[in-house]
Amino acid sequence: MGIKDLKNKIQQKIKNNNFFQSKFGFESGIDITNDNQVLYRKNVVIKNIVFVSNLIYTLIFTIISFSEPSNWLLTVLLFPVTFIVNSGLKKMINKGPEDKMAQIIAMYISSFYLFLSTIVIYIKLKVGESTYLQECGYILLYYSLAVCAFYQDKKMLKNVFLWVFIIVTILHFTVTYSLLNTNMATNISEFISKFFVSNEFKDIFIRTILLLLFMLVLYISVAMANYMQDERKKELMKRRQVQEDFTNVVTKIFDVTLSSNELSSDERNNIEILALMAKKLGSLLGLKPDACERIYNFTRIHIEKKVYFDKDYYNNEDDKFEALRMETELGSELISRLQLERKCEDIIRATFEGSNTDDFVKKMRDIQSNMESQIILICDIYVSMRSVKSYKKAYNHKLTMNYLEEHFKIYFDPVIFDRFVRFSSDFENIYNEM
Repeated sequence: MGIKDLKNKIQQKIKNNNFFQSKFGFESGIDITNDNQVLYRKNVVIKNIVFVSNLIYTLIFTIISFSEPSNWLLTVLLFPVTFIVNSGLKKMINKGPEDKMAQIIAMYISSFYLFLSTIVIYIKLKVGESTYLQECGYILLYYSLAVCAFYQDKKMLKNVFLWVFIIVTILHFTVTYSLLNTNMATNISEFISKFFVSNEFKDIFIRTILLLLFMLVLYISVAMANYMQDERKKELMKRRQVQEDFTNVVTKIFDVTLSSNELSSDERNNIEILALMAKKLGSLLGLKPDACERIYNFTRIHIEKKVYFDKDYYNNEDDKFEALRMETELGSELISRLQLERKCEDIIRATFEGSNTDDFVKKMRDIQSNMESQIILICDIYVSMRSVKSYKKAYNHKLTMNYLEEHFKIYFDPVIFDRFVRFSSDFENIYNEM
């Protein structure tokens, strides 16, 4: 198989999966906490199942008609019935999830239609000449109950179960064995005495027990699914509330923390210089190019990026949660970068004010002490020393390097500091060229 054929096969498979998902799947756009939307989607899926069921029923009658020509009329009449039922369901369902009453009515119509149609088929197969298909109708009764259980509505299921039990019991006596038309007895007492010891009673009893057992299992399954769905809805609603509160709090924190970060053109230029110097120092220390690029991007992240939560932009909860996660991570990086900038400012100011005590030095060394942060910090101190500050004048390269040796060396790993000093002329050129 060539690459083109394989690609076409994969595309066809994806197309088929999308078709099945749209017709019989629970689409991702449905909000599971919205009962109306959930019921609407269930009705759409069940309607499609009803349509497929009608096609199967038509096929069954067509097969029977070949052996029983009298059934062709019934087979032909099945088409308009199928069309009317599906059109009516479609019209009612298409009123949308906002019309809850229409969706509830559609649910009951679908459920009872499935059951009643299987009853008709069961009767037809039982009284017809095609004895090899007689039990197929009974199997379809279980099929209709299983489909009704897809709604996971305990109240509706109880009603269906009650009617199924009553009607099937009547069918056992009138269609399955036609006991009321037999000569089993001349009066009721004699009929009862003979019936309870007959094979017909044993068969009806076993059928009834199995039907009740199947109903019980379906009901337990639906009850468990309802419980898990309710719990999931509660947890999802709690998560959404926490997410909403968290979003509001984090947005305010970032707004307060980052809103004052308005930089002048000179400050932006210094950050560009700092980023280039940090990237250069990273390469001199033997870091890989992608690591140096990350240092460069992190150094200037606070002039490139901004945290922004647009909750109304996302309709899908998963997309909204992912956006919140990404924006929170970005906010964390921005705050880390500003903390490192503040650390540089505190170190220089404390040095000039004489408040750089041993406790202060220890505290500063504990803040973002990893290699990448130290690379950015030493470059930041150099650029800050070369610039004018409110508490000091601008220093030239030689005086800046002297300050680094005398006052700032204690904040850095010896390898990082020595490499910066050894190639200080390269950093001087970067500063002067910018």
